[in-house]
Amino acid sequence: MDTREILTRFKGGTLRREHAVALLAGTSPAVAPPVVALPVTALPVAADREPLPVPVPGAGAGVGDGAGAGVPCAVVGIQGRFPQAGDLEAFWRNGLQGRIAEAALPGGRRSACAGWRGHFLDGVEEFDPDLFGLGAREAAGLDLQERLLAQSAWQTLESAGYAGARLERLTAPDGTARSVGVYAALGPAGGALPPAGHRHTAPPVSRPGPAARLSRLLDLRGPSLSVDSGDSSFLTALHLALGALRAGECAAALVGAVELRLHPACQRPGAGEGVAAVLLKPLAAARADGDRVHAVIRSSAVGHPGRAALGPQHGRLVGRALAAAGLQPPGTRLRPPDAGPQGPDAGAQLEVPDAGLEAVGVALEESSRTVAALVGDAGAVTGAAALVRAVGQLRHAVLLAGPDRPAPAAWEPVRRDDGTVLPRRALVSVPGPAAPADPADAADAVGPADTVDAADGPDAPAVTDGADGADGGEGVGAVLVVEEAPAVPRAPARTVPPPGVRPAELVLLSAATPAHLAATAGRLAARLSDDDGGGRDGGPAAPDLAALAHELRLGRAVLRCRLAVTVRTVAELADALAGFAAHPGPGTGPAGVRSADLRTAAGPPLIEGLEETRAYVAALWQGGRLEQLTRLWLAGADVCAVLPAHPGPAAVELPATVLRPRPLEPGPGTDGAPQ
Repeated sequence: MDTREILTRFKGGTLRREHAVALLAGTSPAVAPPVVALPVTALPVAADREPLPVPVPGAGAGVGDGAGAGVPCAVVGIQGRFPQAGDLEAFWRNGLQGRIAEAALPGGRRSACAGWRGHFLDGVEEFDPDLFGLGAREAAGLDLQERLLAQSAWQTLESAGYAGARLERLTAPDGTARSVGVYAALGPAGGALPPAGHRHTAPPVSRPGPAARLSRLLDLRGPSLSVDSGDSSFLTALHLALGALRAGECAAALVGAVELRLHPACQRPGAGEGVAAVLLKPLAAARADGDRVHAVIRSSAVGHPGRAALGPQHGRLVGRALAAAGLQPPGTRLRPPDAGPQGPDAGAQLEVPDAGLEAVGVALEESSRTVAALVGDAGAVTGAAALVRAVGQLRHAVLLAGPDRPAPAAWEPVRRDDGTVLPRRALVSVPGPAAPADPADAADAVGPADTVDAADGPDAPAVTDGADGADGGEGVGAVLVVEEAPAVPRAPARTVPPPGVRPAELVLLSAATPAHLAATAGRLAARLSDDDGGGRDGGPAAPDLAALAHELRLGRAVLRCRLAVTVRTVAELADALAGFAAHPGPGTGPAGVRSADLRTAAGPPLIEGLEETRAYVAALWQGGRLEQLTRLWLAGADVCAVLPAHPGPAAVELPATVLRPRPLEPGPGTDGAPQ
């Protein structure tokens, strides 16, 4: 250790004065310089909930540490598409009904195995380039998997309220705006369709840079990593994202996964597809900002067994993840290394009995086995499906049917003798625990899934896509400890003034094209007119108009086709938007809705970006000058950037912007004209 490093560690607080002096003097300190543990900020919790425990030093001794012990992270956005489930609500319904989402190969796809069935996405060749400002020619240069992931990532940012001005305010420690890391888990480049007449050959092992391309497409300025660890790719990517968040490398992290089985070399009975993404933030920051928290990631662990037996790996990773979360299930013991028929075990491991897991609130484990009926063997997206299924059960307090549970059941939390209620917790793992031994299973494991159809000829390569096998490709395992969202105290009911004296609210909406704008207005109108008024999870019957208007101003991206309307009630807003959706067009429409198409404008107004403009716009908001704000908005100015990002704890969940995908074949020559 040189002089510079000694002084750096001393100034950083990781080296005591006496040790620094001894090292600089060339003498040996009496005690080895310790590493100073940083304090963990305590988080407020509901009165009847167990506080988030701080990990006990040494709890994971001998087994390694998980990612970021003691710093929980929140899932603030989550979206996805799975076989026979175009959104997460449909995916949840499929799980409740015990549906097996298996079907024949969609029409138009080529196959090397006649008559085989699997778990497929529909419309994978469709993409909405207008949403990203891309011409069709430029969009055709993206792999089909990248297109699907880009759309899912956009919807995830929107669902979290971070597609607009709030995104600009996610800053790194050095002040860099839009500090969002991107971690992409993609299957091999089997998303590319071979040309007609092409000989069935294996796709490339990987295509570098999908995460970097997504960062560029969404203008996100944090770390950007692409991950391929077989079936565990998504959970491995999430593990890396947690580490970056806890190290302060980014303010939020977008983690996505996609898997397609378009190339004949990737196709086999039972193969699956899907796309999903989540947005993560440190829990303390999410709660301070009033974000919707779908679930909490307490800890994670990732590992490879090397040359040792695969069997003990899962238990070892569970032990690491629990230790990193500060959870010590009763009955846990450290088993010494031993030897098995496949060679020595990879060191000591923690053994955790089922009763011990239940005692700390863990009543569920989602894994490759539990999602097989819904997504099949879905490669890189397997872990995403398992996490989505776990989050749904935590949110609804319902345990779904699975291999070890014949029917859905209410999920009652664990209550200790002193009356403390433990948060519901789940493990999410890939590949997960081994299935119970069954001779029939062994027979089923050998067959078409491990062979190439004879129709491909003797020269067809017997290749797999890197995700085959019961052990996640090459034995890379990953485990998460997931917890239900902390209880949020309900805000006191506000006295609503009579309609005649309610303050007016300026509602702003924008989209990529006039067609997108009309469709999005119609979707929002339908949501506001629903019986539940857009409320979820026991929320209010109807959203507060002021909160809804603020969410639209700051949670959505500012695009070139714009709408503005001034209303006093949610019902009035729903009627105005429905009228515009039925009769769209620039100018003044039904119910006072005004809109403008700025796609052909020369650029933003000259006043845009000036400090004087910001002060002027802020004064207009402060003075309630809604007409002037409307005119500036329709002229191309961003009047939302000066507003506070989080006005209060009440978050409003809004429907996503409508996508208008269209078939888009790879290759030059396609017309990218706006619709």
